[in-house]
Amino acid sequence: MRNRVLADHSNVSRLSPAIRARLVSEEEVVQQVLFGHPFEASEKFLQEVLWRSYWKGWLELRPQVWSTYRQRVRHLRREAPEPVRRRAAEVAAGRSGVAVMDRFARELLETGYLHNHARMWWASFWIHVEGLPWELGADHFQRHLLDFDPASNTLSWRWVAGLQTPGKTYLVRRSNVEKYAPPELLSDSSGIERLDDDRVRAVSVEEHADTRPVPLGELPASPPDSASTTALWVHDEDGSVEQSLLAKLANPIPLSVMLPAADEADEPGAVVAEWRRQAHADAWGRVTTHFDPKRWENCAGDGEDSLAQTLVGLAGEHGFRRLVCAELAVGPLADQRDEIRRALADVGVEWTEVRRPWDAALWPLARKGFFDFWDRVGRRLRKTGEGTSVLEVLR
Repeated sequence: MRNRVLADHSNVSRLSPAIRARLVSEEEVVQQVLFGHPFEASEKFLQEVLWRSYWKGWLELRPQVWSTYRQRVRHLRREAPEPVRRRAAEVAAGRSGVAVMDRFARELLETGYLHNHARMWWASFWIHVEGLPWELGADHFQRHLLDFDPASNTLSWRWVAGLQTPGKTYLVRRSNVEKYAPPELLSDSSGIERLDDDRVRAVSVEEHADTRPVPLGELPASPPDSASTTALWVHDEDGSVEQSLLAKLANPIPLSVMLPAADEADEPGAVVAEWRRQAHADAWGRVTTHFDPKRWENCAGDGEDSLAQTLVGLAGEHGFRRLVCAELAVGPLADQRDEIRRALADVGVEWTEVRRPWDAALWPLARKGFFDFWDRVGRRLRKTGEGTSVLEVLR
């Protein structure tokens, strides 16, 4: 039933925003599922969870795909013809004239969520029916999805466009929408003839990115010793550091610093901004409870200082000589890595990112397609039994 797009989304777990922020980790979900259910009964659900790890690994091995996409977004914001930009704004606001697609557009803006099948339909409608640049659609999702993930979002849009798997394009079909959407979502049939099976044709999309893999960067899988005064940065990529190896740090100074938007055009929608504040507060409450610190700083930035400047300021205020954090995966946060590293080095602060063992085990396997990845991972997960750690079988 997972493909049926019900109004209450009762056929899907709705865990994706929490997993994206790692308030709940993929490892935790997989572990609990296999403790409670046999592998054969839960395989499809496990695959859906592991798609996230696969996409992350695929992009970590090809970070240039992300950087090319963001360059294209900035270019299109400036240089796309005015009719294209105007039509993109109309479709994004739910004013395309195809009622069912407009309903999904409004649901996204109002709730920050869309069923996966609806996301595929809408992305295909954007690209192959409206003829709009996929990068602008992916950017719209980036700013309005609660569970936005740089890898899952970017690569899924590439897949719909026919780039991720060359020769395979996802086309929205009226017959498919009518099969999987309930009658109440189709009560207004205005414009649906534009989705007729014989009318939708794949648009040829140009590939701008180099998709060849590069070596995965080396990072420690355990925290450094705490010989010097150490600060622990709790950031938006990992909200459960108290359940990671970073929990072993000896009385660090916790720092809560959220990522400011690079510019006004990158500001998330109001629903997403509020969700991120709540997720960050949840993560912050966990870490301060775990470490019971005597000194701490809660800094969300004032919109004026860059992330690097904020961290340097906190180093001066609290006197730490080492900053430790969970790894910054490819995306908006990692885009600032070089600036942060240089700024901290200039004031004598050593910076260490720590990779989760889950990521260290799975990301290197994402060199080919998902089912090659799943063949390796699934064979190992079958060995998970009561009292067995999923990490034990994955390593």
